[in-house]
This record gives sequence, structure tokens and C-alpha cells, in this order.
Amino acid sequence: MEQESSIVPERDAVEEQIAQPEAPPADAPLKLTGYVDGTYLYNFGAGNSTSPLDFPADGIPRGDFNLSAFWLRLEKPLTKGNSLEAGIQFGVMLGEDAAYYAAEDLSTIPEPNSNALYVGEAFAKFWVPEIQMEMWAGKFQAVIGYETIWRPDNPCITFGIADAFMPQDNIGVLAIFTPDSLLDIGVGIGNCSGEANDLGALGEGDQFNLMTYARIKNQQGNAKLQPGMIFSPLGNNGGNSRIAMEQNFYYAWNVIGEWSPVFAKDNWKLAFDVTGGSGTGDPSFDPAKAPTTFATGGLYSMWNIIDPVSLNGRLEYVHTSNNAITNSARLSGGDYYDYTLTLGVKITEELAWRGEGRLAWGAGMLTPTASALWTVATEIYYRF
Repeated sequence: MEQESSIVPERDAVEEQIAQPEAPPADAPLKLTGYVDGTYLYNFGAGNSTSPLDFPADGIPRGDFNLSAFWLRLEKPLTKGNSLEAGIQFGVMLGEDAAYYAAEDLSTIPEPNSNALYVGEAFAKFWVPEIQMEMWAGKFQAVIGYETIWRPDNPCITFGIADAFMPQDNIGVLAIFTPDSLLDIGVGIGNCSGEANDLGALGEGDQFNLMTYARIKNQQGNAKLQPGMIFSPLGNNGGNSRIAMEQNFYYAWNVIGEWSPVFAKDNWKLAFDVTGGSGTGDPSFDPAKAPTTFATGGLYSMWNIIDPVSLNGRLEYVHTSNNAITNSARLSGGDYYDYTLTLGVKITEELAWRGEGRLAWGAGMLTPTASALWTVATEIYYRF
């Protein structure tokens, strides 16, 4: 039986097409892929305490069954030959995760809604052989950040607290250069994450991100380093579906590293995710939005114990200055932690089960009074 990782996740399907070793034929047909993901989470919270760093369905006390997501992607593969070529990629999500990602921030969602629809990507792809460049134009997932909107692709069922500070998606253009088979460089410009309608809640336009990243691999293929950055010179009024960063001037950076020891033969992978950012605040709000600074660090261990059983661990630390978590009444800085352990079993090539335990803690992390939240979760997902 193959390991679950043998099925190409949605995130890797996007990333690996940047430097495909073999291009599909020019007449390649449309491809339909996706997954369906159901979860049950039980949170041992105090009273009605909630965490502003979680989706409501992932952080409310007591238990909750969720249709987390039904994801569909339609793709016309991009041929990378000796002539100008074009392709398309369109992905939509239905379910409770879609309700959160389609919202500007969680304060606009009265309750989870499994009927929600989120257009996660809709872009054209072009290949320019003369300069070895692939260009995206349209709506695409953000180019920085370790965890993704695709819950089954992440090491754990619940989302990490550092992920809340990373951008979500952008509408714009992205140019990806491949000067070497071991190096990809991306540069782009687009509207601020979470601002699918450019005017946004403030009735203002002209908000945009400058984005860039580089992905560096080694010859053996068992290590990768990926630094990236977004820069919003005219203000960021989207940020992420969990945390809205209303700032007049804002930037965020992210460095990802992955390494699999040669002796492990891809059965054990270690990763780190370091992020940070800062903004100057926005006095036009009432009350005014204070300047924001944050820094996070995350360590991941992903281990295939025996085929088809895996064990993943995640340890995170987040430091924030005042008003970094806008859905919380806390205005002073805070330190937050998260430890998660996830067991996975691949039932068939497409079907997998995961079970998880998580402890998140930090002074003032929960509203109103609790400082820690224990969570247990179970998940079944099917890829196709």
C-alpha cells in the first residue's frame, strides 16, 4: 500500500508545476481534482471562551461536526515547450472553511455555514520560453506562508497560530522565473489578501501588495529553503480571514525550511517556519488602530512510522505587540504557544483518517478569562 504522501497534495500541485521536469502535451485535456474533508472537534474550553486565533468551528467549547471543505479544481495543464503557451486553473471550496476564507475577517461571520462558497483560485497561466518565465494572472493563493487553505495538505488537522498572520490570497499578476532547475524566483503585485472586492469595507481602493519569494532546492532533493515577503505601502485592510490587519503601512516576511535525512528515505521530514511583520497603525478607525508588530516560530516533524501510519508534531511560539489580534479585547502584547500531535492512517490510496490532540495557551489568548485550550479532533478526507 502506498503512503498517503504519494498522492500529490493541492499545495504541491501548484508549486511543482513551476519547474515540471516533463511538460504535458499541448493537447492535454482538462483535469479535475479535489477532496472532501469532514472533521469533528471537541474543545475543553472554560464556559463560552473562544480563541481569536482559531476558526470558530476549531475553537468553540464542546464538540462540533463539520463539513470542513469540498474542494474542486479544474485545470488546463500548462505546456512548457519552446513556444508561448497558456493554461488555466480554477478552484472552488464549499463548506465551513469556505465561509471563513470568503469573509473579510471572522467578525463578519455570525456562525459557521457549511453552505458557503469560496473561489480559492481563478487564474490564467502563461509560459514564455525566451526568458524561462511562467506568469499567473487572476486570483491565486498567497506565495508566502507554510500552511495552506487546504486542510488535508497541512501536517495537522487544526491550523497553526502562526498561519493566522500570513496572507491568504491575492488578485493580480505573478511572474515566476526558473534560471536553474534548483531555483525559482517569484515577483508579483496584487490587491491585499482578503480583499477580493478591492474597495473593501473601507470604501477605498488603491490598496496593493508587492510580493516576492525564492525557492532553493539541493541536488539530492531532500532539502528546501524558501524565503518570501509581502509589502503593502498604501495600507493592508485584509490580512487574513482570521486576523484583519488595518494598517497604513505594512509588511510581513516568512522563511520556510524543509529537510529529510538521507537515511530516512523520505519517511521523516523536519521543517521550520519563521515569520514576522510590522505596521504603522491607522488613526482613521474609531478607536484608532495601534501599530502592530509580531514574530512567530514553528517547528514540524512529519514521520511515516510504518506504511501506512504517520505521526506529525507541531510546536509554535507567537509574540505580538499591542492590537495584533484585532478580534480580541486584549490591547497589550502577548506570548502564545501551540503544541499539536497528529496521527494519520491511510485507509486506501485516496482515503485517509487522522486523529489529533492540541494544547494552545498564552495569557489573554482566550476570551473572556481562560489562558489555555485543550482540543481533540478527528478527520476523514478523500482525494480524487
